[in-house]
Amino acid sequence: MSPRDAEPGSSQAERAAGGASAQQRAPEGPPARAPRPSEAGAARSAPGELRLLLAHTAQILHKDLRQEWRSREIVYTMTLFAALLVMIFSFAFIEQGEPMSGVAAGILWVAVAFAGTLALGRYFEREREADTITALLLSPASRAAIYLAKLLGIAVFMLITEAVLLPLLIVLFEIEIAAPGLLIALLLLGTVGFAAVGSLFAAGLMRSSSRDVLLGVLTFPIVLPVIIAGAKGTAALFGSPAELPTALTWLKLMLAFDAIFIVLSLWAFGPLVSNE
Repeated sequence: MSPRDAEPGSSQAERAAGGASAQQRAPEGPPARAPRPSEAGAARSAPGELRLLLAHTAQILHKDLRQEWRSREIVYTMTLFAALLVMIFSFAFIEQGEPMSGVAAGILWVAVAFAGTLALGRYFEREREADTITALLLSPASRAAIYLAKLLGIAVFMLITEAVLLPLLIVLFEIEIAAPGLLIALLLLGTVGFAAVGSLFAAGLMRSSSRDVLLGVLTFPIVLPVIIAGAKGTAALFGSPAELPTALTWLKLMLAFDAIFIVLSLWAFGPLVSNE
């Protein structure tokens, strides 16, 4: 047999041996799974969705703030109401020409809560009268963006009112604040917690004929832990001497309440307003 005739046989033997070795090496491990297009797209689209959410929230908030800047109806009303409430309480809690100690913190948070309820009612009443809530629901903005914009709008109005109330309270009750930064943090967290719950219920009650009554009835029992924590933390700062560890403990509790309220409200806002 010539060498040329032997070559096909040898090549067939080599291929058979190579196939057998490949079969032996195959069980070493399963082949790597290629990423699905949907998974890769979801990973890439998450930052884009967040930017879109923030953009829509900023647009709706800008619309609400611009509308309020033109009329100043809500801010003037709630600030005047809260200031009158503080002044009435300041005259009621005076003994022998001196203000009673320990009541200033409670007066502050009662005024904030009632003024916030007043702002909530008018804020969403404006949306109902112009039927802009329907336009918002039909817009490309998500339900979460609408809710966050309303929450931030109410929070801004309440913070403006608190900026007027706090100096008035300091003058009337002769208060010395040991930690202004901690007091601002308490007011900020309390405002966000109240606005988170209030915005949810105010949006759900827009079409109700008893919305003015039901808003306070539904909102106050839910936000009561935030109001109590804010009052206790503020009282610890208004005391002489100030109890900073106690105020910090109440601040952490308010932070936990705010996180729970915002997460639950984001989950419930969509189905609630979809029935409007």
